[in-house]
Amino acid sequence: MDPLALLLADGRWPGGGYAHSGGLEPAVADGSVRDSDGLESFVAGRLTSNGVTEAWIAASVATEVIAHGRALGSATGPLVRWQAEAEARMPSAPLRAAGRALGRGLRRTAAQCWPGEALDHRVEQYPVVLGAIVAIAGLGAAEAAELSIHHALFGPLTAAPKLMAIDMATSCAIAVRLASVARTCVAEAVAAVGTGRPMSGSAPLVEHRAELHATWEVRLFAS
Repeated sequence: MDPLALLLADGRWPGGGYAHSGGLEPAVADGSVRDSDGLESFVAGRLTSNGVTEAWIAASVATEVIAHGRALGSATGPLVRWQAEAEARMPSAPLRAAGRALGRGLRRTAAQCWPGEALDHRVEQYPVVLGAIVAIAGLGAAEAAELSIHHALFGPLTAAPKLMAIDMATSCAIAVRLASVARTCVAEAVAAVGTGRPMSGSAPLVEHRAELHATWEVRLFAS
């Protein structure tokens, strides 16, 4: 794997993902996820629904930016449209807000690493920002999809030890077992780029729980 892709996947990259559980916190609170088996099912569902859709958006954006010579300024129009595409697939206002917060965190760090390029302020959703940054880093659609799926996989798995009676070794074991699912999601996302058949997988229970989670007075995670 390219060293830059490894950097973007590194949990020490200051993108703000540590503040989000990927919907796991409310799922644990309502008893939907009680143990490692439940956690594995939850993450698999996340990957194969909104996870693969976000990966398709990231891969599509990377392809768009590459087509514009990796110049974000000339790709502003398409990126703003992809921002609208991403938000149209997020019925929950709290999840849209969480996606924008993650995107801004990634954009802020990327601005220090690639100061010659700047994203339009209207482009905030995480998969859109990720796809654009992947492209200006010299990577492609496959890496954008891989990094998006990596985020969908490890977001809840790194949050789990803070929410449940499991440790990170258990989370990593789940990640290994779900590796084939993750690879399939990446392949599906990349194959759908440019086909004219948009992806729109969703997870209604995650959306519903996000609305309830946003009303809590005390939360460990932002989403």
